[in-house]
Amino acid sequence: MTATSRPTAPAARGRHVNWSKLAFLGVLLLAFAFYTEMAMGMEWRTAAGRIGPGFFPRILGVTAIAIIVIAVVREVVSGSSEEQTDQVQAAEEAAEPDLGRHTPALIAFIGAAALFVALFGVLGAALAGVLFLGVTLWFLDREHHIRAVIIAVVVPIALYFALQVGLNAGLPEGILPLS
Repeated sequence: MTATSRPTAPAARGRHVNWSKLAFLGVLLLAFAFYTEMAMGMEWRTAAGRIGPGFFPRILGVTAIAIIVIAVVREVVSGSSEEQTDQVQAAEEAAEPDLGRHTPALIAFIGAAALFVALFGVLGAALAGVLFLGVTLWFLDREHHIRAVIIAVVVPIALYFALQVGLNAGLPEGILPLS
């Protein structure tokens, strides 16, 4: 490179920055910055030693900010070529929208979620979680019933023990004394 030549800007090499994406990420970043600031003002532990109202919001806020910053850096550094942009636009135009094909699944999921909320305190967190996941996985993944049953049993019970025993979150036991 000579003294009179300059490095080529990304736009001059056929690359451009997606300003609408950067603006969206910037708004998200500001929103999560305010969210995290509010979460930092809440207690992360209660007087009883349980996790407080600021525990999970802090984790969520910091994680979201980190992910957004990574996305911004990737967008600025990599950019996208005009050819890639044209290919993405062509693919989006050719794609058939998938609207209205899953109405029964949506209604069943909403019903199962409402039943989960109604039974959460009565049956307890673990049993209500097992029933909710079991029903939804059985309905949504009809080809793998054994896998659905294993996931439906293992995940809620593991989450119950992680939250109840590990974090002392105070989840309802319901009819099954698990602790």
